[in-house]
Amino acid sequence: MAIVDIVKYNGGPDVFARKYPNEELSTWTQLIVNESQEAILFKGGKALDVFQSGRHTLETANIPLLNNIINLPFGGRSPFTA
Repeated sequence: MAIVDIVKYNGGPDVFARKYPNEELSTWTQLIVNESQEAILFKGGKALDVFQSGRHTLETANIPLLNNIINLPFGGRSPFTA
């Protein structure tokens, strides 16, 4: 996992919805939403936030440099997924 991740969709306009494949977004992740798009953050099946076009910095409980230690009791997987 990088220290700063970038989440952006550059596909064609014929896609109505797309799920980002990684559920472990680190803190400081940069979410870039293009014009005519919006991004919705889900956790536990509930929509938590809607992001309009622009650059957004996500604040999560995943700290990249400490993930290996924090995730040990959880089998190496983060308990803070979205």
